[in-house]
Amino acid sequence: MTTEELYEIYRGASNGVTTDTRKCGPGMLFFALKGENFDGNDYAKDALDAGCVAAVVDDTKWNDFNSVIVVENVLTSMQELAKMHRRTFDIPVLGLTGSNGKTTTKELVTAVISKKFKVHSTKGNLNNHIGVPLTLLGTPSDCEFLIVEMGASHIGEIDTLVKIAEPNLGIITNIGLAHLEGFGGKEGVKKGKKELFDFLRSRESTVFVHGGHSELLEVSAGMNRVVFGTDENMPKARFIEGGGDRKYVWFEEGYESGNKPVKLEGDYNLDNIAAAIAIGRFFEVNREDVESAISEYTPTNNRSQIHDTGSNEILLDAYNANPSSMEKALISFEKNVHDPKLVILGDMRELGDHSLESHGTIVELCKSLRLDAILVGEEFMNVESGEAGLKFYNTIEELMSHLEVETLRNKAILLKGSRGMAMERLLPLL
Repeated sequence: MTTEELYEIYRGASNGVTTDTRKCGPGMLFFALKGENFDGNDYAKDALDAGCVAAVVDDTKWNDFNSVIVVENVLTSMQELAKMHRRTFDIPVLGLTGSNGKTTTKELVTAVISKKFKVHSTKGNLNNHIGVPLTLLGTPSDCEFLIVEMGASHIGEIDTLVKIAEPNLGIITNIGLAHLEGFGGKEGVKKGKKELFDFLRSRESTVFVHGGHSELLEVSAGMNRVVFGTDENMPKARFIEGGGDRKYVWFEEGYESGNKPVKLEGDYNLDNIAAAIAIGRFFEVNREDVESAISEYTPTNNRSQIHDTGSNEILLDAYNANPSSMEKALISFEKNVHDPKLVILGDMRELGDHSLESHGTIVELCKSLRLDAILVGEEFMNVESGEAGLKFYNTIEELMSHLEVETLRNKAILLKGSRGMAMERLLPLL
């Protein structure tokens, strides 16, 4: 079956596509993807029984079954179908990547741009070779602005994603020390993230660049770019110190917003706020709508969330962690949060040969900032220090057992670690 023929079937699937039989229903098109521990081909009948209009498989045992479409490779077919659907839209398509802050920036930009346009954007962090096609195939026909988040852990992955999504605008939030095991080091990260700008450069497209990041200025040199985030290149934003509820102020040439409420914590989020303002103003979203969108935005999914447990005030930033985001979080926490302070940090994953050095650097940073710290996981145990104020636990379960006996009270606590550590499990004990 050709992609064009499959596209006609997709257009008849009134409720979209799915790769999960638990979400199958009438009017859906099921793609039978394979993984390390599952084979979607085995669930094609379940999808049809649930009401799907068709199931796309790549196992020839289904050759003679009605409503089952056999292709050479299900993932490739889904990606090609997504590209075809993308090409039906003549609208702004913003490609977004970076080492840190991708999802928060995407959500802030979505909130701002939605004040003027009908926006479709990546749900959650569906930003890989499966998530990007699903995002595109979920784009409704009346969409006026599409925002596609792109994640990567190896060189070449962003290149694959941009060739599917074909963005005509782009932003790289930053280039930091993330997924070092796959990228092989900081230069590999830079090369991998730059693939978004390489694609856009070839099409003379516009990119948005934070002027305070020299590497972003370097990889965007000579491009059509909107620079933001500094005194020389506005808009920029800063938090207002003191006064109870968190507030920020943003500046544009000849304009100062005044103090505006915001639900985001951490100085690192100022870059994300500034990016949303810059993109919104580029598309002529009026200032009042920009300000209300940012003030109304509430972080979710363990990202920069404040929890008052009655015993402690928790800054939960535990969706993920890498050396760059951990450093920024620690410096911001030490600077902006009241005493007594405590940081509870979990291992940073996917660092490969850089792991020992990276975890050691974070331990040394805790010492230099004079932060009391609880450090959890095998990687932190490898750099265990007898320094006063630092406590090490091999597993989160070990720490949980300790907290059940020795409770913590009246502290401001930063809770951060890689997704695999699931540091939010500690919340009920804090």
